[in-house]
Amino acid sequence: MYNNNQKIYVRGGCRLEGEVSLDGSKNSALSCMVAACLVENGEVVRLKNVPDVSDVRILIEILRGLGKTVEYEENTIALSGRITDCEVSAHLAGKLRGSTYCLGLLIGTVGKARVGLPGGDAIGERPIDIHLQGMSMLGMCYTLQEEYVEAECGEGLKGAEIYLRFPSVGATCNLMIAAAKAEGRTIIDNAAKEPEIVDLANLLCAMGIRVTGAGTDRIAIYGTTQVRGNIIHDVISDRIEAGVLLTSVAITGGRLTLRNSTPYHYNSLLHQLRLAGTYVDTEENTVYVDGTNNMHATRVTCMPFPGIATDMQPQFAVLCLQCEGESVITDMVFPERFSYVKELNKMGAGISRRGNSISIIGKRSLIGTDVTGNDIRAVTALICAGMIAEGETVIDGMVHLNRGYHNIIDKWRSLGANIDIR
Repeated sequence: MYNNNQKIYVRGGCRLEGEVSLDGSKNSALSCMVAACLVENGEVVRLKNVPDVSDVRILIEILRGLGKTVEYEENTIALSGRITDCEVSAHLAGKLRGSTYCLGLLIGTVGKARVGLPGGDAIGERPIDIHLQGMSMLGMCYTLQEEYVEAECGEGLKGAEIYLRFPSVGATCNLMIAAAKAEGRTIIDNAAKEPEIVDLANLLCAMGIRVTGAGTDRIAIYGTTQVRGNIIHDVISDRIEAGVLLTSVAITGGRLTLRNSTPYHYNSLLHQLRLAGTYVDTEENTVYVDGTNNMHATRVTCMPFPGIATDMQPQFAVLCLQCEGESVITDMVFPERFSYVKELNKMGAGISRRGNSISIIGKRSLIGTDVTGNDIRAVTALICAGMIAEGETVIDGMVHLNRGYHNIIDKWRSLGANIDIR
């Protein structure tokens, strides 16, 4: 990881070309790390393909504070030991969204919790009321303090039927972790269907917890007190990193062979690239894109899986800057996720916003300047804009890039990008 105070300097005019492999999914790794802590019999759970990003490092600190033994070496995390504390400080919890999973872990294992309210990207309202409502259905009582959730469940969690008003990935993961230790069967209706949910379910099953329906909108979890370890689980590859790399190559009119990938996890994105005029070919674990053809205007709608991920919305905005005509992007998940638009317009883009949609005029020349990205995905989009801008673009936002990507800068450099960090 780079120093959070450093800035990213990008020289325009490059065409990306070559071959790279994906890292593991940060989002999936976080939920799997917390779920692995359900094992308290001294056995070890090993998670492989875990990216070395700051969110993972912060969660390791949180889990150690709860009493768990956590070792991390060469993208493998080993978790063991027992939970001896039930508090996650607001200071640490506020640094990442995944800290909220500790609520499900603690209320399921020790029956009480004091967890700081979660942080994460500034991409609009992200309440945890869906988490809390679901936990209440399982028997949790809670109060909200200024910076904390204080919760208890004196008689233990009981399985229940829960309906989520929105298919939240975070709430689905949190409830699956809690329900693993609840008595009886828990049903989650309108559950999230993202690949990260399936990955978590596969880990839980390997730990002796019966889970059915993951990947559909109705998941059943059969709680047990016999949670086992001594297993190894490979975290899935990062579909968002895949999307960033593929779109960045299309943006620069280049070619890419992407390894260690699962194309099914982002089929909608590949379809959208084809609609815009990019050539895409897939094999079992490999994707090839050729962006040398002219691209034309397109309409993109970001929505829960299997739709295009909201995390790809800023990246597609830069892609549309290279398309002939007027493109429209609509975000059905985070309708306020447009802070980067002002920064792109500073570079000469013609983007206007109306509600949860933006209209983008393509084929306008960009000029490098100083810009700021205030979330993980905005920073990568601004880097890609710098690749096609005239002159040098200076991007402030390394702290966010460190949260989400292990070595994406090095991957871009290997493909021909002119990027400096200082």
